[in-house]
Order: sequence, then structure tokens, then C-alpha cells
Amino acid sequence: MGDFFMKTNVPVLRLTVDRFIALAQPDSRMSLPPATVGAINKGAKAVEAIVRNKVPVYGVNTGIGDLCDVYLSGDKLAELQENIIMSHACGGEPYFADDVARGALFLVVNARAKGYSGITVGAIQKLIALFDHGVAPLLPMQGSLGASGDLIPLAHLALPLLGKGDVRVNGKRISAASVLRKLGITHTLLPKEALSLINGTEVTTSQAAFAVYGAERFLAGSVRATAALFEIFGARTSSIDADIHALKPHPGQVAVARDLRKYLRGSALVDRPKAKAQDPYVIRCTPQVDGAILGEIMRTKTTVEIELNSVTDNPLFFVKGGKVKALSGGNFHAQALAFALDGLAIALTAGSKVIERRVERLLNSSLSGLPPFLIFESGTNTGLMIPHYLIAALVAENSVLAHPASIQTLPVSANQEDFVSMAMTSATKAAQILRNCERILAIELLLVAQAMDIMIEQKAVKLSSFSASARGIKETVRRSVQTLKKDRLVSKDIDAILSHLRNGDFL
Repeated sequence: MGDFFMKTNVPVLRLTVDRFIALAQPDSRMSLPPATVGAINKGAKAVEAIVRNKVPVYGVNTGIGDLCDVYLSGDKLAELQENIIMSHACGGEPYFADDVARGALFLVVNARAKGYSGITVGAIQKLIALFDHGVAPLLPMQGSLGASGDLIPLAHLALPLLGKGDVRVNGKRISAASVLRKLGITHTLLPKEALSLINGTEVTTSQAAFAVYGAERFLAGSVRATAALFEIFGARTSSIDADIHALKPHPGQVAVARDLRKYLRGSALVDRPKAKAQDPYVIRCTPQVDGAILGEIMRTKTTVEIELNSVTDNPLFFVKGGKVKALSGGNFHAQALAFALDGLAIALTAGSKVIERRVERLLNSSLSGLPPFLIFESGTNTGLMIPHYLIAALVAENSVLAHPASIQTLPVSANQEDFVSMAMTSATKAAQILRNCERILAIELLLVAQAMDIMIEQKAVKLSSFSASARGIKETVRRSVQTLKKDRLVSKDIDAILSHLRNGDFL
């Protein structure tokens, strides 16, 4: 994001994935407008009334989980709040990346500021102070069951408010106590505040949003790489004719075919005469396959954006006409996210397998008509043979990770919480599959640029014969990576292209 700076009131206008990604950046800031303060105060006063009138409400003046029938009062209420955080903060390494952690912190503030959670303005303002100071809480990647919220990671998110545990600021790990001292913050949790902070889907939702954001970029780059392969292989453009796709109008299929037509404008290399009457599926069926992947990404995005704008803790308080409704429900249950993220994982895995097949066609001289393994002098040079092995290993890993987590429920809390979503496991797997896919695509883009250079040097193909899109791929790759003339260390080449890909340079 560079020097980008954003200040937003919360609750914000409807969150989209793109807007959320921007808001999670280190230089983003938040503030509470007066109308929001009023809504928060209503919820907090509702909790005060419940405590004052000794009305048993889950998590306010009762134990939690299977201890929900244990009524508490007096000093026990304050003790309960801190104990909830301390008992739940049992996670450890590995921790989420700082952007995911800050995204979760933002979502906790944004949702609680809507006034249904019973948390006080003071607590929210102190969370905002941490956010504005650039704090990224250390959130464990393991431990959430995706029901009753992301309990363990969110307990670690709440720890800094108590001056406990560590955080990261500007990538440096420091104690939360030192940050609170610098900001002049102290806080004693009031009834319901601890439960409000640990109930919710915010950590899973943050990770899911980053996964969807990356998946869109990955697929856009993959489609563009496929267009370049149409030119390298001289493929027929009849397969992307709009009339074909009008007869099977899945939105993703139509969109991918349209993008391929756009990318191939001006190419003099497609529709070359061939011995075979039809192109292989990984070329000819790109709209149908990548279009289906796009459809899955967009369905996941819709689910994630609903979750981004939801209130997911429990219980929730509704104040109407001076009357208070304390409703205990299950908005913390992340089954919708779990299903969507498992679907995304499967779709991305399919995408990685398609790229592997395309790479095989580039490297196999009997299929490509180019030198074996895309090296100018083969035999003494191995060329780009071995990056295909890396792709094969990553595809195999994706295939294992694509097994759904959303069906792996296990009962906990003495069978009180007897069906859980495992959404965070689904999110973590999808994020790892995405990282593998990005590296696989980076290798393919390296091969595309190499194949173009070989065609220009050895087959007298003019650079101008390629489409502007293909020339753009080659230009972006060559900013950081030279043409491979002889064997060299290519891991840094792949990393450089991967950086371009994640920065959106191939969009």
C-alpha cells in the first residue's frame, strides 16, 4: 500500500473484500462518530440493567459453555471476565500474518461498535488506540473450531487490552504491557466484555477475505497466462467465440471467454494450421474450467462479504422502546464460511492441476515444438526441467489439503457445543493452497516469457506478432529476470515473479 493512508468512521459503509484489505493495512486508522457512540452506550446500559436486576443472562452473570447454569454476582463478575480471557488464551505458534491479525482487530471493533454486543465505549476506544498505534496482535493459527467463535485466537486478541502477552508493531515483537504504558491505557473488563471479545468469526473472516482477494488475482493471472499459451501454441480461437458461450452462459465461463478474447486482440499467432483438429482441454476448455473456478471464488466472496458485515458474538442485546431483549443464539457458528472455503480450496487445487498440465505442454518438446525444457542448449543444460518437479510437489500438497475440513466436527464442552464448523481449518488450508498456486503460476509465467524469447530468437517470430497482453507478461517478467541462456539458480527468479504476481503487476 506504500504511503496510502485511510481514516474511516466505524461502522463503515458496507465492507467489501477490497475495502477490508485496504483497512487492514498498517497505516489505516479508525474513529468513533457520535451516532456510533450512542448505539454502543445503549448496549452497555442494557448489560448494566441486567446485572443490577440480577437477571441471569449467559456470559453476563453466568458461567460459559457447559457452565452456563452457574449464576454469579458481586466480585465474581469481574473475576469471571479476566478468567474467561486467561483460560481461553492457550494457543501458540504459528501465528497469523500481521495483516490478517490487524484485519481481525478491525472487524472486532467494527462489529462491536454496532451496539448489539454490550461492550463499553471505553473498551472499543482502547482497541482502536491499539489499532491506530499499528499493533498486530499475536493470533494463533490453531485452536479455533469455528463455533462459539474463534475462541482461542480471539482470546489472544483480547490479551493486549489487559496488558498481557506480546504483540507486533512494525514487524517487531514487543510486550503488550509496554504498548499500554506508552499509550497510557489501562482497562478492567466489565460484565459481558470478555465474552464479547472472544465470541465471533473475525479471525477466520479476516483470513478468508485475504484468501479470496489473492484467489481473484491468481485466477486473473492464470487466464492471462493461458491467453499467451494460445499464441505460443497457435491455438484456435473458435473455442472462445461468444456464440459458443451464449449457449452455456455460466457467468464465470462467459467472463473468462471474454477476457481471453480481450487478451488475444492483435495477435498474429493464433489459429495456426495444425495436424490435430482440436486443441487439448487445458487450452480449449479454459472458459469452462477457469470459469467454474471463478464462479467458486465469487460464491466464496459473497459469503465472506456477508460475514464481514455481520455481528457474530453472543448473546446480543436489542434495545427498543426502553425495553431490552437479550438474545442467545449462534451467529458465532461459521458453517457458511467453512463450506465456502472448502469449495474455494477445491477450486484452487483444480486450477493448480490445470497449470501443471499446461507447463508439461511447454516443457515437452514433442508437444510444444520448442527445445526440450525451454533451454537454448540442452544436454549440458537442464533448463527448466526441475521447476516442473516443484510444481508437481505443490500440486500433490494441494490435493491433500483440498480434503474438506467442514465435515470434521468434534463435540466439546461436555457435549454442549456438539457440532462445530472447523472453519478456521478450512480457511488455513485454503490460504496455503493459494500460496502454492501463486508459486505454481509464477513458474508458468517464467516459462511463458522464456518460450516467447526462444520463439523470437530461434523461430524468427517478431515480438510485434504477439498480443499486447503477452508482450506485457514478458516485459513484467524481464524487469526482474533475465532470459535463461544457461543453467543458473532460478529460485530467486521464481521469487521475483511471485512478488510481481502478489503485487498485482500481472493484472
